[in-house]
Amino acid sequence: MPGPGSNFGPITISTRPQSSPTTPNINDGGMAVCEQNVTLAQNGTTAVSGTLYLPIGSVILDIIEDTTVAWNSGTAVATVGTAAADTSFAPSTSVAAAGRVRPTFTAAELINMGSIASPAAVVATVTPTGATTAGSTNIKVLYAPTVQQFTGNT
Repeated sequence: MPGPGSNFGPITISTRPQSSPTTPNINDGGMAVCEQNVTLAQNGTTAVSGTLYLPIGSVILDIIEDTTVAWNSGTAVATVGTAAADTSFAPSTSVAAAGRVRPTFTAAELINMGSIASPAAVVATVTPTGATTAGSTNIKVLYAPTVQQFTGNT
């Protein structure tokens, strides 16, 4: 039996098989929602980044930014993308004050979130403006892994 940290594929949840003699081609199931997170703490005047790795084919469902210690710099903004300070998945969003924020996604970001083509590095960054001695933000990426379809030899 797989133990903690085992990799055995995406988890699906359903009350019945994909089809049965009485209900062909009906499936009431779906993929389980997973979460990865990274906490970014102040580092003087330097941007702080953390990297998460999502499985191939995953769909990013939401990004949640929780500031547990207010950033005491002039401003502090969070971004989520494929590299530090990139906005491929989430736009620049103020995280200076303590509390929870959710980015307002653009159409381009939603398309990018729609399917991760390779084991993707998802990089969350908080960039302060000015000197800072306090600040901590936890960025959560909610995603659904999908069943992979392979053709040919694997």
